[in-house]
Parts: sequence; structure tokens; C-alpha cells
Amino acid sequence: MTIARLVLFVALVVGIAADTLLRGGFSGIAFPVWIALVGLGALAIANRGQRGVSREAAGWLIAAVLAAAGLAWRAAPELQALDFLATLLALGLGAIALGQPRAVLFATRLRDSVWAGTRVLRDVFIGSLPLLFHEFTVAGSPHAVKRRRWPAVRAALIVVAVVAVFGSLLRGADPIFASLLRVPDFDIGIVLSHVAVAGFFAWVFAGWARGAFISSERATRPPDQLPFALGRADITAALATLDVLFALFVIAQLGWLFGGESFLQARTGLTAAQYARQGFFQMTFVVVLVIPLLMATRALLVPDAAAARRHTQLAVPMIVLLLAMILSAALRMRLYMSYYGLTTERFYTMAIMAWLAFVLVWLAATTLRGRDQHFMAGAVLSAFAALLALNLVAPDRVVARVNVSRARLATPSGGSPLDVAYLATLSGDALGTAISATLASPARAPVSAAPTNANTAAVSPVPAALAAHDSSNAERCKAAQRILKRWGPASREAGRANDGDWRLWNAGEQRAVRLAAQNEPALRTVERESCPAAPDTTHGVGRDDYR
Repeated sequence: MTIARLVLFVALVVGIAADTLLRGGFSGIAFPVWIALVGLGALAIANRGQRGVSREAAGWLIAAVLAAAGLAWRAAPELQALDFLATLLALGLGAIALGQPRAVLFATRLRDSVWAGTRVLRDVFIGSLPLLFHEFTVAGSPHAVKRRRWPAVRAALIVVAVVAVFGSLLRGADPIFASLLRVPDFDIGIVLSHVAVAGFFAWVFAGWARGAFISSERATRPPDQLPFALGRADITAALATLDVLFALFVIAQLGWLFGGESFLQARTGLTAAQYARQGFFQMTFVVVLVIPLLMATRALLVPDAAAARRHTQLAVPMIVLLLAMILSAALRMRLYMSYYGLTTERFYTMAIMAWLAFVLVWLAATTLRGRDQHFMAGAVLSAFAALLALNLVAPDRVVARVNVSRARLATPSGGSPLDVAYLATLSGDALGTAISATLASPARAPVSAAPTNANTAAVSPVPAALAAHDSSNAERCKAAQRILKRWGPASREAGRANDGDWRLWNAGEQRAVRLAAQNEPALRTVERESCPAAPDTTHGVGRDDYR
């Protein structure tokens, strides 16, 4: 069997396995099992094709399985999305390493890795077409293949036609014969859906394996000279402009850092709380854009030592200024937390910015010093290390605990009360903290008698303690309802956890369903005591309301 036919056979097996395992989605243990099957299929192709598997390639396949396992470990959708992207990245790097062992972490130039990755992406998109129409017939001419295959195909079609026509007539002629010859009853829509799912994943695997084992043999190196080059004047104009722009931005940050809220109000009319809520995502995008910009301009330099020196002289101050911007973002985060608490969106943004800060330092230590071959290894491995750290700490749990600690430290006259309704929107990883906060009794301060009629209520001020108490009860009502609706015994998640389908098993969701079941009586009590008599239609509010 040629390697092309072996790839097609393994792709068919992998596609059928995907249809069996992944119809319920990727959030479960079935996904890492399927990724493990993909890795085993690649190893089988390499073994039968007498191809060696480097340690790096084996390491990327293992990394793909571990990243996929994150989707069965944590329940946070943001973290699952990062784990899914990391799985795809590890598979892509694994395909490169299988075909060109020194084109990933040990590539001489970054453009070599990019070139190889582009080739793998191209093969994934075109899938099995080249295998079916060209490489599948390498062992013999198309006419010889046709002569060998066509008689068997023709005979099978004749048998199916005869059985379908005469079998249906004979079944209608005699009920005894009909009981002996049963035609399977099937839904054409279901059959087509199975074919579509299996075919899609088989197509993707065939293209991925083709890029790893077949097209890599004919792969060419990227050109030594890119289509155009940048001289010293071009580099100076671009990077010097950015240096000045970033320097002005950092100087502006010094104003609020040392001038305080009075400076902010004088210059912008904003309070410190309003100022703290903005700017994180914009600064993150700036850093994300500058890193590839520095790498691209370095690659496009004319082969001139003076141009390289000019690039380094302008890039190093830019990196220092970007690190100052990241520090400013961290200080804004601290100020933001003091007023509003922490959200998962802010947590992930700061985690990404921390990783980008490392990448900037690593860029200065490698690419800007003429050691471009080391940059890829540090950037990629640090990204996987950061993702592992996020899976270990469970960001939703960290957010919940930080907000609870902040509420405990808040004085009665300052700080915001704990938003337990927001805690209830977090993933199952934080449900233990959310339930504890929901079941905690709100502070009951003595209040004066409340107005008893609508007219008086319209003009009489509501005592602050009563307003805080009512607000706390409303938040606890929403939290209890959200927890029961999402994780309670009658919820969809509980149904998924209890239906016995191992493919959908997720550690975070299982733990959340178990906690909700254990605390259901107490949550029902909170719901009866805190919720108004009329049905509360706001408990279906999702996490988007807190972004």
C-alpha cells in the first residue's frame, strides 16, 4: 500500500471516529480521545511508510492531546477556546515537524517556519483531492487502476439494483418472505449528516497528513530575498514615528499616575473610576500589532549592517515604551478593581499582556541581537506554558475569590458590595465560591419604617441601609435563580452529566452539577426569602451584561 492510500484509509477511520465521538460538541472528554486517535494515526502512517518521527514531532502530538484535555478539565468557555486554539496550533506544528524536523523550534529563520506553516494550511484546505486524483494512482497508471477496480464496482451496483427492485416486489407479494428479508428503515437526513461529519474530518485529516508526509518531500525553502526591502530611511521614518507617539502616550500616563484624580478631572473631566474602565483592550492591540511589525521590518531590511543597527537602535526604545504601557495597564487594572471588582475579560486581557511583555523582552534578546533562530522556540513554548498556568489556576475561580476578598475588605462607607449575581454567571469552576457567597446572609442594619403607600413612597427618601438590604436581596435572588437554572437538577447541564454519555464528560461541569445538587435546598430557601412574589424574569441575564 502506497503512503497516499494509507493516508486515505487512516483519514476514513479518523473521520468515522469523529462522527462517533464529536457529535455532541468539543467540550468533553471525547475531544482529547479523538485527538489521541489523530496522533496514533499519524504514528501509524509514519511507521508503515518507514518514516522517522522526531522527538519534537512526538512532543507536539502529545502537546495537542494535553491541550485538548483542557476542554474536558475546565468549564470556562474562554479557557476552552484557548485550549482549542492551542490544540490546533500543536497539530499544525506537529505536521511541520513530521515533514521538516528542523522547521519549527530549530528553524534557522522565522520565515522558514512561516513558509512551512503556510504549506500545511494549504494542504488542510485542499484536503484529499490531490490524493484521490493524482497520488493515489502513483503505483500504477490510471488505466490499470480502472481495470482493477471497475469490475468489482460494477458487480456491486448490479447486486444492489437487483435486490432493490425484485426484493421489494417479492416482499409485497408474501408477508412470510417480507419477514425474512427486512430492508433497513433509515432516515436519509440522518445518514447524510453522518456522512457530512465523517467526510469533513476525514478531509481535514487527509490534508493534514498529506502536508506532513507527502508534500513535505517536495517542499521548497522560502526565497532568500523578499520581493522588496526596507532601507535605513524607511526604517527610521516608521520606527522613529512610533517611538515619538509611544513616548507621548507614556508621558500622558505619568499625569494621572502622579497628579491623581484632580489632574484627571481638570484634563479630561473623568473621575478615577471612569478613567480606570477604559484603555485595556486598545493598549493590548497596540502591543499585539507592534510585535509582528518589528519582526516584519527586521526581515525586510536590506542586507546592510548599518540598517540592522538602525533598526535595533529604534526598536529597543520602542520595546521599553511598550513595557511602560503594559505597566500602566496593570496599574489601571488595580485602580479598576478597587472600584468595580474583577471580571474574566479583564483577567484574560492582563494575562495576555503579561505574556506579550515576555515576548517583547525575548524579541529584544534574540531577534534584535541577530539570534532570530531562538525567537520562535521561546515565543511558542512560553505561550503553551502560559496556557498551562491558566488551566491550573482556573481564571473564573480566581475572579470569584478576588471579588469576595475585595468585598470583605470594603468598609461600610466605601467600596461596592459583592455582586453575587455576576458570580453566578461564571463557569462551573467558580461555582463553589458563587454558592457560598449566595448563601451568606446579607448584613441587616436597623432601618426606620418604610413608607406604606405609593404616594408617600414617591416623595419619601429610602433609608440607605434599607436600600442596601433590598439590593443585596435582589442580587441573591438573581444568583440563586441563575445557579439553579444553569446547574440545578432540572438544568440542561445536569441532564448532560446524568445521561451516562461518557463523551460529554467534563470535570468542571460534573463538579458544578454535584455542588448545585448538594446545595439545592439552601438555594431554594434563598430564592423564597429573597425573591419577590412575582416571577423574576431577569434571572436569565447572561454574562454579556457584565462585559
